[in-house]
Amino acid sequence: LSPVCLGSLRRAASINAEYMGEPQIRKVVSQIRPDRQTLLRSATWPRSIQSLAREFLNDPIQVNIGSLDASANKNVTQIIGVVAKNRKMDSFYKLLGQIMDGGRILVFTGTKRLADNSR
Repeated sequence: LSPVCLGSLRRAASINAEYMGEPQIRKVVSQIRPDRQTLLRSATWPRSIQSLAREFLNDPIQVNIGSLDASANKNVTQIIGVVAKNRKMDSFYKLLGQIMDGGRILVFTGTKRLADNSR
C-alpha cells in the first residue's frame, strides 16, 4: 500500500475512532481539508469521542444502532502488528505461543479461507 496525502481528500474522510486515541484523531483531522465530509465511527461512542465529534464535525448527524450504554471491555488486550506479507503466519504463530495461557483468544482475519488455514 502507498501512503495517501490526506490533504488531497476532496470529498470525504472516514475515521474509525475505535482504533485511535485522541492524539491520533487530532493528527488525522489536522491533515485533511476543512471542507470535507467526515464520518467518525465508534462502536462504543465514549464521552471522549463524543467531545471530539462536537469539536471537529460541522452540523453532525448521529446514527445509533443498539444501546448507547455499550462500552469496551477493559479486560481485552488488543495487539496490532505490522509485518511483511510473507512473514504473517510465522509472526502470528510466534505471538500465539507467547500469549497462550489457557484463556480464549479472538483473532480477526480478512477472509474465511485465511481463518480456516490458520487452524
